[in-house]
Amino acid sequence: MLVKDIMTTNVITISEDKTMLEAQELMKSQNIRRVPVVDDIKRVLGIITDGDVGRASPSEASTLSRYEANYLLSRFKVRDVMTKDVITVRGNSGLEDIASQMYKHKINSLPVVDDKGCLIGIVTDSDLFRAMVEIFGLDKSCTRVTIDCTDKIGVIAQLGKMFADRGINIISVNCLRSADDTHTEITIAADLSAFGMDVIEDIREAGYNVTDISTVKVNK
Repeated sequence: MLVKDIMTTNVITISEDKTMLEAQELMKSQNIRRVPVVDDIKRVLGIITDGDVGRASPSEASTLSRYEANYLLSRFKVRDVMTKDVITVRGNSGLEDIASQMYKHKINSLPVVDDKGCLIGIVTDSDLFRAMVEIFGLDKSCTRVTIDCTDKIGVIAQLGKMFADRGINIISVNCLRSADDTHTEITIAADLSAFGMDVIEDIREAGYNVTDISTVKVNK
């Protein structure tokens, strides 16, 4: 799954010559917190956030009226306040790339651009969370079997064959390597309602350490 598979393509944007008052009203009307700033051909010039609007607004302790506060916002242009060094991603980027960027830079959305730097979409942390739910099968009722094993070639293939031999379809596989790279914790999600204990015994007889078995029921 790539960024282009989960991004929003109908992106709300603003031009750099708009006022901060217009930016504030746009965010409120669309219930959004970040707006890409683009030129006439959709090249990304910057990004404006609700935090930027707040910093450009008078302090809450100010005695200015709402009319006066709005007047001050109307004097600022978006170009004067926007962040210009925008972190962007490509549509063919992997989800791990955007997760890393969001975590590293403490942001919750990323503009998606083409090879010319033109905006083609936006991806948010909510889009990422939904994708993770789908990838790990968290929206499906299943049994999750966690196995601790030595990190070596062929483990996934061997475990997968055990499930296949029992006619069990695997929903998802998640691997977490130990800090010293000697062990791997593998969590396999599958429907074990018919042959659950049989395949678990197969795993144990093959010498693997089954550390946890949990059944998850999802009400749809």
